[in-house]
Amino acid sequence: MSGGVDSSVAAAFAQKSGYEVLGVTLNLKHPDENFSKAQQCAGKSDRLAVEDVCRKLEIEHFYIDAYCDFEKNVLRPCALTYLEGRTPNPCCLCNHYIKFGKLLEFAKLHGAEKIMTGHYAKTCVIDGQTRLLRGDDPKKDQTYFLYALSREELNYLEFPVGKMCKEEVRKSAVEIGLSVANRPDSQDSCFQVEGECFGETLRRLFDYPARKGRFMYKGKKVGLHNGIHQFTIGQRKGLNVALGVPGFIKSINPKSGDIELTTNPDDLLCSRFEVDKLNFHCEMPDEFTAMVQIRYRSKPVSAKVRKIADDRLEVIPDTPQRAVTCGQAAVFYDGDLLLGGGTIDAA
Repeated sequence: MSGGVDSSVAAAFAQKSGYEVLGVTLNLKHPDENFSKAQQCAGKSDRLAVEDVCRKLEIEHFYIDAYCDFEKNVLRPCALTYLEGRTPNPCCLCNHYIKFGKLLEFAKLHGAEKIMTGHYAKTCVIDGQTRLLRGDDPKKDQTYFLYALSREELNYLEFPVGKMCKEEVRKSAVEIGLSVANRPDSQDSCFQVEGECFGETLRRLFDYPARKGRFMYKGKKVGLHNGIHQFTIGQRKGLNVALGVPGFIKSINPKSGDIELTTNPDDLLCSRFEVDKLNFHCEMPDEFTAMVQIRYRSKPVSAKVRKIADDRLEVIPDTPQRAVTCGQAAVFYDGDLLLGGGTIDAA
């Protein structure tokens, strides 16, 4: 329970279905108040909202302190990824290691049958194994962030709002009488500090040195930057470089700190990329065709996929994709069925 409308309605629906419901909230706040007071996750208003909903539903509520594991398994790996000139996807790591990992531990400890959350996703059973389907609301579907969940975690899952659109969820919250019915959606990056990018927040957190360098265009220096951790492939805004026409980041060199720019959008197109750190929810053949999605808001495209090592795939999309970014997740689907995914390692 985050204090948002989705998890609150999910808890209410679980209770209505006849379950004895325990509310659980993960505490991911940094222990240093000087740092955590600027953090966007788990603020005082979120805690008050959670506790108000639990009183309304008359359910027992627990907090789980998970910051240490959050720092070890999510924040530090993401910080190191930025220093490598790549762009991490913290939500995929967090869902596996922290959110569902900690909830599974809690469920086993308390003898719970199910883990229910407010994610926009659906479950089905194929050959005795729980699998994930896209949520019915295409604007809110969150399966992209869930590919890294283990098969054990999947067997505990249920998503009460997965068949609903956001408007229906808010309407249900009003009908149930929940005070969170009109709360705004949470921020994309729960740990981000307002006014700075996620990479800079992590650099400050771990006191890593910034890899400063040059903006390069057609072999010439056209500007300077304060650290590669603040930039990503395909980025156009915030470069503060005057080229006469819009410029885009084509490549980032973590050794020299140089960032290469281009003014030709076609230079960002990628016809082949490789994916490692694989996690699939079913056994896959060495070669297959699937729909691949390379970022949360991108449209999935058909691609030929080939195993080139034990933990590595080559992906050839039917149409070249723009700004394929190392460090991001590539997630594979068969229609609405989530097959699995991995981390883009070469493009």
